[in-house]
Amino acid sequence: MWWVRRSPHLHFRLEDDQVVAASPLTGGEVVLARDELEVLLDLPSGDWVEAGSVPGARALAERGLAVTDEAVGPLADLRARDELLSTVPWHPAAAAYHFTTRWRDVELRRAGSSELLRAPEVEVDEFIGRHGAPPPAFHEVERPLGVVELPLVEPDGGLFEALYARRTARSFDGAPLALEDLAVVLRTVFGAHGQAPIHRELHGLRKTSPSGGGLHPTEAYPLLANVEDIPPGLYHYRARDHALELLEPLDRASCRSALVEFTAGQTYLGGAQAAVVLTSRFERSFWKYRVHPKAYAAALVDAGHLSQTLYLVCAARGLGAFVTLAVNEASIDDRLGLDGVTEGTVAVCGFGRPAGVRSLLEPEFLPYVPRTTTF
Repeated sequence: MWWVRRSPHLHFRLEDDQVVAASPLTGGEVVLARDELEVLLDLPSGDWVEAGSVPGARALAERGLAVTDEAVGPLADLRARDELLSTVPWHPAAAAYHFTTRWRDVELRRAGSSELLRAPEVEVDEFIGRHGAPPPAFHEVERPLGVVELPLVEPDGGLFEALYARRTARSFDGAPLALEDLAVVLRTVFGAHGQAPIHRELHGLRKTSPSGGGLHPTEAYPLLANVEDIPPGLYHYRARDHALELLEPLDRASCRSALVEFTAGQTYLGGAQAAVVLTSRFERSFWKYRVHPKAYAAALVDAGHLSQTLYLVCAARGLGAFVTLAVNEASIDDRLGLDGVTEGTVAVCGFGRPAGVRSLLEPEFLPYVPRTTTF
């Protein structure tokens, strides 16, 4: 005899008169027949039911819709994941979004993206032909009660120079990145620069980017292909000590291959001397924001803050930088040994010495001055 219960982490939606169930346990979505939906609605999530009394119990469990008490095997793994989701704890809607939108072994060429295969002009012409022109770049409200023109101030100084120099780089030269540049970027962006007592033995950290609840759950895993005095490989940045922990030694070619795989086949990023996988320690954020509808959004915003800080630091050092969300999160988690529930990948950024000639994906921008420039 074995027992079964419904997973409490399911998310349902109506699509074309069908019910689609999203399961964070498998990361997949399934269309439910009416009788299957009725079985799930009758199946409790908090109490075990004898499986023989539940029609199609094993099929439901195999698709991550129900969990069983089996001690070993794939169904036992799914139950462990179900219990972990409750322990962390995830908000059901956030878990459904996160785990059903993660990629594993996606390659943009195979996925139908033309960005890697054709000139941007051809792609844009075809896209506009299918979907029309985009909404306008600038937005104005209808019938404002008044308009107040602000003074055009041109500030100077290091911060503003870095802001104006900030750009996305997709081509890099072949020279090694200076060890000092790597150290400055990692410490400035991901390091701790202050601490404050919060409660007894608990301390809050001050970093250069804001973080939801001051928790700073984002971790940095550098993938270093070509840095002076650092063997190529996959590392973890230990912010406590400003040190690198080696996870996997690689050669330069393997680093490039790994970065292209991580970024779903974006070959133009593979030449970066250094890349950084950004993960979120969800268990840290959700410890404070328990089953909170905004906690997952805060984790993504944190990664966005850090990527912008990385851009500015790189601009100040004369380096090129990039960030991308088109990544194989599930594949990267496997490579890093992460379960994706307590900690998981959210983005990949990178930096290095920019190439002397920009690629087709790096446009040359002309100055724009409000009220004096039109296009």
